[in-house]
Amino acid sequence: MDRKQFLAALMVYLPKDLPAIERSEFLDYYDEMLRDFTADGYTEEEAVAMVGDPRAIVASAGFADSYDNSEARRGGKISIGLLLLAVLGFPLWGSLLLAACCLLLSGYILLWTPLIITASFTVAGLLGGLASMLLSLVALQDGVAVALMQFGSGLTLVGIGLLCGLLTVKCSGWILSVTRKSVQAVVNSLRRGARGYGF
Repeated sequence: MDRKQFLAALMVYLPKDLPAIERSEFLDYYDEMLRDFTADGYTEEEAVAMVGDPRAIVASAGFADSYDNSEARRGGKISIGLLLLAVLGFPLWGSLLLAACCLLLSGYILLWTPLIITASFTVAGLLGGLASMLLSLVALQDGVAVALMQFGSGLTLVGIGLLCGLLTVKCSGWILSVTRKSVQAVVNSLRRGARGYGF
């Protein structure tokens, strides 16, 4: 068996799930070893005989055991490198996370702003209208026309307050639904991201 046949046999016996980098390093190591033997004056067949049987070499390397164990270890625990990267990179990712949280908060404030405005118009319209209607009794001293105008403006304010109240109730259901769905989407994406990093 010459050098190329030996390397081809090694490649056949290597585990299929072995990463390409490890596979390449393993083959390069034995290729270099064979080249060194041939540089020392041995033929390729003698060099291959000195190195050994490809199946025995792969079996003694213990790729399957070490690779499976490293994968199991990697899936169960957080690596030190990742933890160190997270701690050292905190000034960068911490400020980005804070900016993202501020953007989400401003989005929620913008989402709830119409509801706050219509609710405040409801309260102002109902309270101002009722006060204006009650004070129309006091305005009778200035004349019936002034009292009726005061009562009419109070009634208009109560109507505007009731319309804004209906709008608030209609909008609140939609805004609560959007808020609930968006919060659920953010929580789910954070869970998926945490699972992806082994948390």
